[in-house]
Amino acid sequence: MNIPVSGGDGPEVVTQESLLAEAAERIGRIRDGRLAAHLHLSRLRPQNRQEGHVRIALRLLEPVVNAYRGQMFLLSTSDVVFLLKDPSVNDVENTVHKLRALFSKDPLTFSDQGDGRDNFCTWYDIEDADEYQDFLAMTRESAAEARRRLRERTSQKAAPRPIDAKGLSDVLRRLADTDVAGLVRRQSSVVVTKESKAIVLFQEFFVGMSDLQKAVAPETNLLGNRWLFQHLSQTLDRRVLTALEAPDLVHAPKAYSLNLNISTVNSRAFDDFEAAVKGRARIFVELQVLDILADSRGFYAACTRLHDRGHAVVIDGLSEWTLQFMDVGQFEADLYKITWSPDMAEGEHRDALATAVGAIGRDRMLLARCDSEAAINWGLNLGIDRFQGRYVDAMLAAYTMHTCDKSPACTLGQCTARHAVIAGQLRRDCGNNDMLDSSPVMMAPKARNRQGDKS
Repeated sequence: MNIPVSGGDGPEVVTQESLLAEAAERIGRIRDGRLAAHLHLSRLRPQNRQEGHVRIALRLLEPVVNAYRGQMFLLSTSDVVFLLKDPSVNDVENTVHKLRALFSKDPLTFSDQGDGRDNFCTWYDIEDADEYQDFLAMTRESAAEARRRLRERTSQKAAPRPIDAKGLSDVLRRLADTDVAGLVRRQSSVVVTKESKAIVLFQEFFVGMSDLQKAVAPETNLLGNRWLFQHLSQTLDRRVLTALEAPDLVHAPKAYSLNLNISTVNSRAFDDFEAAVKGRARIFVELQVLDILADSRGFYAACTRLHDRGHAVVIDGLSEWTLQFMDVGQFEADLYKITWSPDMAEGEHRDALATAVGAIGRDRMLLARCDSEAAINWGLNLGIDRFQGRYVDAMLAAYTMHTCDKSPACTLGQCTARHAVIAGQLRRDCGNNDMLDSSPVMMAPKARNRQGDKS
């Protein structure tokens, strides 16, 4: 596993509020027939909004949300927001009536302040421009408030102690007893063809640092000592490679992308994994640019070894700044992964990046952390056609749900989360692992105002 870039963006914390805000922005493009409702359960008296009551409320809502291609969000305040498409007014009103009856002992369900507002439930007709703006503002305010509360809780927690030699021994012992397959996450990268079709290029497999910390060292800062973490990550590499030799998947990927240390390329674990997938899957090996700078001789040896065996090399950890101020083309990699940032769309940044990307070759660039359609469009307009990130994850889940016979029982968020794992309860909760492991061909946005020819 790679060492995260010091001072770079950490794992993104996703809350129900942030997912709701994203959904609100997404439906703004097509508002026809959409309805939203905000159940103010946080205003209930504490004894009336215990966990059991809220669970029952969610169960009551599930049929109508599934019937009208909806989404439901349980906010950290205990409020519930749900979105529906072309619903029957009678069905929705009957469901909310049942919810009102569930909490009928609370004054909130029948109180009237004289202004005609329903204190229990706020409705939003998304088709109406003004009501949509009100809804959007509510979701953004909720997301901001959730981030603030999360920061407060985080700051109040005792800082984990830096890892030391004894701590490393303890962590390695716990890691040996841990089912690593349950920690492995996967994320697909796609390539957009000239026909505007998005095809899966590879599936990247990795272990998130937050998941690893929670599983084996909740009281220890694993990144507190770079060199001790390097040893831990080499051990983790071997465990992940072993777990991927025979994953419990209905359809194995046609291409694996692996985040590895440079030294792992020469290990027995990599040879065993290579032998296990030989003839049925291609291998991409992602190496961090900081690791390459720390051990350039080892990198070039590993790169030669991988190319001689027909594998591809990906340089990871690049930003707009490293791309502009470093000659990364000297690494002679097959792909260069650059992290998307909205700043990259600004005038002077865009022009400088266009020059840097053109020098390396647009067909060798992969734009990562694409969390919106704007990121995809920026890349396409620049001539980049390979993408990865949360927006791609959502596209894959949406295409899966469009054809999956079990999709009425799922939300887009659940489908996205299940795509990201290879083992564990989330995967078992999916009613169609066959589709979960398939790689659909999707329609992609078309480039507008493309800058220059593709290199």
